[in-house]
Amino acid sequence: MARTVLTKGANAPLPGATVTVTVSATGVPVDVSALLVDAGGKVRDDQDLVFFNNPSRDGVSVAGPVVTVQPGAVPAGVESVVVVASVDVDRPGVVFDAAGTPRVTLACAGTELEFAPPALTGGETIVVLVELYRRGADWKVRAVGQGYAGGLAALATDFGVDVGEAPAAAPAPPVAAVPPAPVVPPGYGQPQPFGQPPAYGQPQPPAYGQQPAGYPPPVPPAPVPAGPAPAISLEKVRAAAPALLQKYESAGVSLAKRGMTGHRVAVYLVLDYSMSMKGYYGDGSVQHLAEQVLSLAAHLDDDGSVPLVLFSNKVELVTDIQLAGHHGRIDEARRSVRMGGTSYAPAMQAVLDLHQRRGGGAPALVIFQTDGDPYDRRPTQKLLKEVSGLPLFWQFVGFGKREDLTFLAGLDDLVGRVVDNADFVAVGPQPRAWPDEALYDALMAEFPRWLAEARARGIVR
Repeated sequence: MARTVLTKGANAPLPGATVTVTVSATGVPVDVSALLVDAGGKVRDDQDLVFFNNPSRDGVSVAGPVVTVQPGAVPAGVESVVVVASVDVDRPGVVFDAAGTPRVTLACAGTELEFAPPALTGGETIVVLVELYRRGADWKVRAVGQGYAGGLAALATDFGVDVGEAPAAAPAPPVAAVPPAPVVPPGYGQPQPFGQPPAYGQPQPPAYGQQPAGYPPPVPPAPVPAGPAPAISLEKVRAAAPALLQKYESAGVSLAKRGMTGHRVAVYLVLDYSMSMKGYYGDGSVQHLAEQVLSLAAHLDDDGSVPLVLFSNKVELVTDIQLAGHHGRIDEARRSVRMGGTSYAPAMQAVLDLHQRRGGGAPALVIFQTDGDPYDRRPTQKLLKEVSGLPLFWQFVGFGKREDLTFLAGLDDLVGRVVDNADFVAVGPQPRAWPDEALYDALMAEFPRWLAEARARGIVR
């Protein structure tokens, strides 16, 4: 059986109808579990945590240290299966260490894969080992190796699992002193004849709706906090760019499905301006994409503008596109530049420079559009590895035939990165045929997962 050793962040295909994942650890008793996760990186409900008390669901089963996945039986709503190892719950105080860090072996269709995560030495009690995920009609595995010192509670935060751990009770608020009861003269409180007031000199009962004398006023109910809101409101978009309302609303639906409503992210747009792109500029496909990205950015960034980089074999133009005046902006911007070849690295460096001028610590989503492989393949790969420890996620969007975009597909699986900081979607030779929500779903397929890992590793401040 062929055997391949995976490094952290590496990807590999998973052929065959059945995949077995075997977890082992030295000196540390572990429990093995699997999570069925949707496109937003969350479980659908608590039954999507498969473990010894819930040993199977929807093509995924757990038996001791072995997780078995039958990809053909996994429902369409499940985008990935996450394999987790945790310290045995009957061993309180035990944590993973360098010698006891769990490792995994995957077997499928005559192929064997191994992954040993970097040593866990920070008091971790649970670790996400690997992720089996869809890639079109196929399945792949990603080596993750992300540990948590917070145990199940920390895992629940990322994947939406209710672990049943009640939070510590808050201290009771101080009890206000009760004022002494007023002295009541004889006769007070006794029934009076209907329609007659109390005798003169007796205390008057409070009017309806008023508080009796000597008692504190009623406390008004606390205001209900507002939920997460987009960076730019619907009303402001309607005023500045009414033609983008439908795209804006579609972007909001996709973000909500992935738990991204209310997140603040810088958005950049990089456009290929090589000679082969002439038709896509002429038929409005590039303008259409720019409007889709601008509408998405209105949910994530509050300045109503997206920095824009046009590149060929070099950076041709650095400008922006704004909600106000978006119509025809791409044709307007490109009038002063000439089409050329295709090199990615200069455009990527331009984005790095732009983000650094904005402070460099906030998370950023870079929509990088192209229709073909570049001349500078090695510099591009080198740069993508070098920036994998920075808070930028590169979402490559390919126009045209998929066979002309093999390099982009390879970037999605590039080994040697701190985290997986890139994804690729091919929208075909007619990009405008893609419904807005379908494009937004594709753009958000991996970004939320990267954001969670980047925060856990301190890449995003």
